[in-house]
Amino acid sequence: MPIVHHRRPSLRSFPMWFGARVFLKPTLALWPVNKQGLAGLFLIDRLMAVGPKPRGVVREQLVLAGRPAELIMPVGPSRRDSDTAMLYLHGGAFVVCGLGTHRSIAARMARACEVPVFSLEYRQLPKAGVGTSVVDAVDAYAELINERGFRRVIVAGDSAGGFLAAKVVEAAVTRGLPTPAALIGFSPLLDMDLGIHPDRSSRSDAYLPKSKMARLAPQFDQGPVELTGVRRIADADLTSFPPTVLVAAEGEMLEPDVIDLVESLDEAGVTAVAHSYAWQVHAFPVLSAHHPETLDAVEVTAAFAAEAIREGKTTDERTGKRAG
Repeated sequence: MPIVHHRRPSLRSFPMWFGARVFLKPTLALWPVNKQGLAGLFLIDRLMAVGPKPRGVVREQLVLAGRPAELIMPVGPSRRDSDTAMLYLHGGAFVVCGLGTHRSIAARMARACEVPVFSLEYRQLPKAGVGTSVVDAVDAYAELINERGFRRVIVAGDSAGGFLAAKVVEAAVTRGLPTPAALIGFSPLLDMDLGIHPDRSSRSDAYLPKSKMARLAPQFDQGPVELTGVRRIADADLTSFPPTVLVAAEGEMLEPDVIDLVESLDEAGVTAVAHSYAWQVHAFPVLSAHHPETLDAVEVTAAFAAEAIREGKTTDERTGKRAG
């Protein structure tokens, strides 16, 4: 089955869910979406950047496709494949978060997948719209393939970063780039027009308000680069997609799109699976490092990616491809 339900939440899940519902959702609903309100959100990432540093990894600041980025690699003995890397694209509704807020999840993915993870600080609102964010993500992927020598690149992201990761898959076809080795999404945003979709609701969501997405939507299309291709990922050519694993919180606003995409990929003959976790909040793997569901989500996505990489190598060997 392409949908796996996890319906035995840990005890830690309940206070997290209710806390988000009582405090975070009203705050997000009231936060202004004008230029001043959005501009101040950069402080969240700056504050997170001075917090505790993740263990078991080494970090290096660098520039990737003209944008600030961070390379995170697991330390110690490893069976790492030097031909494989991960591009991680942070979430935050295209207006907030960055390398600091997502350093912990990038480190966990580096350790679990045993690959170097490149975390990208792409341009976002209020300075640039989603089309610009997509271009930054695609250019970063192209540099990893064309200039940094990686033959296989996993694309991963949460929330808005999940949309960017899927757009990298779409753009790889049009730019003649190799298809990503796998696609990983934690509560990925899969429809740019979700906020005005009449069949979607945030009533059961722990903290995402649909009304706020609707008010943000007009700003998504600002320049300087126009958004091209599909606005709803399920409308893309799904036969070109790599093995895909998505994680969602049961009942969150984005879960119906996650299930729809995975079922559509399955019908298109693509290996795809969604994991739905009860009593969790949107993008929960990013929020808590020691939460049991976070550890499980990282484990199942890493195992899925490892299997996709093994199958890719087998295919290369059968077709006579060799590392460059």
